[in-house]
Amino acid sequence: MNGGGDATAAYVQALAELARAGAEVLICVARDDDGAVAPTLAVWPDAPILVGNDDTFNPKMNNVRKGLEAASREIVALCDAGVVFDVGELCRAAAPLSATVGLVLALKAADAPQNFAAEMERAYIDGHQARFLFAADRLGLAVASGGVTLLSRDTLQRIGNWRGFNRWIADDYSVVRSVRELGLTTRLGDVMLRLPLGHRGWLTVWRRQVRWARTRLRLPVWPLVLWEPVIGWAASGAAGAAALVCIGAGAGTVVAGLVFHTAAWLAGEKWFMIGRGLAFGPRAAAAAMLREALAPALMVGALGSRAIYWRGTDLGGDWSARGDDTAEKSV
Repeated sequence: MNGGGDATAAYVQALAELARAGAEVLICVARDDDGAVAPTLAVWPDAPILVGNDDTFNPKMNNVRKGLEAASREIVALCDAGVVFDVGELCRAAAPLSATVGLVLALKAADAPQNFAAEMERAYIDGHQARFLFAADRLGLAVASGGVTLLSRDTLQRIGNWRGFNRWIADDYSVVRSVRELGLTTRLGDVMLRLPLGHRGWLTVWRRQVRWARTRLRLPVWPLVLWEPVIGWAASGAAGAAALVCIGAGAGTVVAGLVFHTAAWLAGEKWFMIGRGLAFGPRAAAAAMLREALAPALMVGALGSRAIYWRGTDLGGDWSARGDDTAEKSV
């Protein structure tokens, strides 16, 4: 956790229920005066809060290292703050782990947006990122994303514990590569765990998407990132309209083609969302269209700078300037 926003009463209560059901729950904060401490203890007075902060390039791993080292159960799950699930969902998410499957990523499913900015974030998380990740996973690519990362404690120790998360600029990508280098496979789980969104600010949503895009551009998968806008609704629709014009189609035919293209695009996204048990109504469709229209602007923003600001830290600058002895830098 980092800040009071990560410690809503409903979320802390869900963690307490997990602990009462038998899971070992370890809450990590960087400082004892972190804004998440007081609201957590107000709901769960004996919450197992671990305090401490390291000084590597990655603020997230600086916070959670102590939790990874303290974890004592056979299966370890590193969870983004705010992702809600019960013991049954956690067990189903971890079920694919085996002697050959060393790591499972349970994607988060954005839920309960309370304003249109939050709906936009859901369009990015559910309709865009999840779609690309599931497709890449089916192709056998090393995909990674936030949510819940599950692996055995033995595998965690074999990759050097927290060090296995710190070899590339993105900790989720790093741990996937670290586990694969052991000769084990990694996969996305079929269970998507709920992330209630509530209210979101437009600037916060946009900056997060730019940060994620810049991070992916610093990983070996960067060619796929550049390809994303090209196969999006806006570019493919423009290409189709240009093709119709080139063959002499009239304005009415071009407009009809664009309408058909848009309808087919929305139908495909709805098919994907419903297939994953995710909602897709009129407001979600509007958010999906705005997301696609903004794809070129997002790529320009991602390419415009190498700075990756996260919680007051330039993660990209620290990665370039510092790293550590375990880092394997990529461009």
